[in-house]
Order: sequence, then C-alpha cells, then structure tokens
Amino acid sequence: MISIDSLVFGYGATPVFDGLALRLERGKAYGLLGLNGAGKTSLLKLMAGALLPRSGSIEAFGRSPSRREAAALADTAFVPEDPWLPSVTPEAYIARYAAFRPAFDDALFERLRREFGIDEGKTISRLSYGQRKKFALAAALTSGARTVLLDEPTNGLDIPSKMQFRKILAEAISDEKVIVVSTHQVRDLESLIDPILIVDKGRLVFELDAETLGSKLASARSATLDGLEVVHAERDALGWNALVARRGRAEDAAPADIELLFNAALAEPGRLAAAIGDTELAPYAPEGRKS
Repeated sequence: MISIDSLVFGYGATPVFDGLALRLERGKAYGLLGLNGAGKTSLLKLMAGALLPRSGSIEAFGRSPSRREAAALADTAFVPEDPWLPSVTPEAYIARYAAFRPAFDDALFERLRREFGIDEGKTISRLSYGQRKKFALAAALTSGARTVLLDEPTNGLDIPSKMQFRKILAEAISDEKVIVVSTHQVRDLESLIDPILIVDKGRLVFELDAETLGSKLASARSATLDGLEVVHAERDALGWNALVARRGRAEDAAPADIELLFNAALAEPGRLAAAIGDTELAPYAPEGRKS
C-alpha cells in the first residue's frame, strides 16, 4: 500500500499540499481528478520519488520514495503525460530498462507491443507522440512494479488504442499493485478507475468508490429539473444533464456521470456531501445556488 501522512509540498512560496493524508490500498486502480494546477502531477512525482516533500512522509510498500533506493525505484513505474525516451531502438531500451527491473515480463511486453502496434525499426525518439506513449505504457505495465503511476495515459491515443489500453489496464489490476491514474478524460476510463480521488486547493475533497456512487447517486437527462433531487445540473442541447440523489429512483436509473460528479465536487461540495450522507437536499436553483 501507499501511505501519505501530513504531506507538505510547494514550489517556492506557493503551497501545493499542506498536510495531505491519503491511504492507497493494493488491488485498486485509483482515478486522480482535479483542475489544472491542482497538484495531480506533483503528487504522482512525489509518490515516484521524482520530487521531495518539504515535510511529512510517503511510504510505498514500506519504503520511502524520497530516498530513491534501488529497490524502491525498481518497484515503481511512472509514465508522465509526455514521456521523454532516448534515441535508441525499442529493443535496446528494453534490454537496459529490464536490467533494473528484476520482475520485468519480457513475454508480456512483446505481446503488448504487438497489440499496441508499436513500430519496429525506428529509434524511440523518432516515434510519434501516440507511439511513444504506447511504448512507455507497455513498459510500465510489464515492469513488475507494484506502484504504477500514470499521468494522462489516454492523451495522444487514438480511439482503437484507447480501447486496447482499457483492456491492458484491466488485466494489470492485481492484488499486488497500487495503480494511480491521473486524467481529465474520465470517460475514457470510468469503467476501470475505482475509487475516485478528487483534489482541490491542495487537499483531498472527496474519495468515492463505485459502491457509494452506485447506491447514492444517479444521472438524469430531462427538459426540466422539477421533481428531481438535484446535486448539480448543467444545460445541454436537450435540456438538463443532472447529477441527482438516487433515493427513491428506479434501480435502473443511469449511473452517475463522472464528469458531472467532478464538477459537483468543486461547485457544490456541500450538496454532494449531503447526497452521499442521505441528507435531504434543499431545492436546487439552476444557476447552482441553493434557494
């Protein structure tokens, strides 16, 4: 597991995290959501040991990433949004990379390379952005690392590659690993990320698992908000797209839309907390104001 206690980190005088606490359990693929600048990438880098906290502690499977010990680095795979890779062939890179990864799975990497359609015969630095991304993801998911940190993994992937990545990520989830996926493209991965972590202004504002979302919240499309216990609503071409409390709604009501959930967490945190806590909601004003 990964344990974060009283984490303080910032750039210069600007704080990013001030006392952040978090527990990430094995066997889960966490979705890390937040606005631009909320600290998602910084948090991944802190867990990878690429950044150092000012104070507080991070432990990943009993080791401190900030100490950058060989065993900890071998047990951590971090794929940035735009991975830099050297001007060598894929075969040469994997030969060097695998030497520092005792649990690297060569056969699985070769299978993912074929499934992703990664070009052979080119140096990695000459591959397209999408090809470089797929190569880095394949290397991370076959590294044998128990801490897997992915920053915007679907950026740069075409639609077939996104589908393939979902399949590969689902296979990678295991009782031995903690996977953290930072993404803005939540609809690409909403069937896989669970729980969802929402960070805002340097703190964790919500941690929601699939069971809570399924039992407490639903989505509704309607020409009017009348008769709906609305948490948050947004206009669209058909009227309203609303996140609503599930109380009293049919069991087959549409699952909670994750993008609406994220917007509700930032715009209406009190209403979202009330819906999760089974507290009756005050009438909802379309502008987002409580009446």
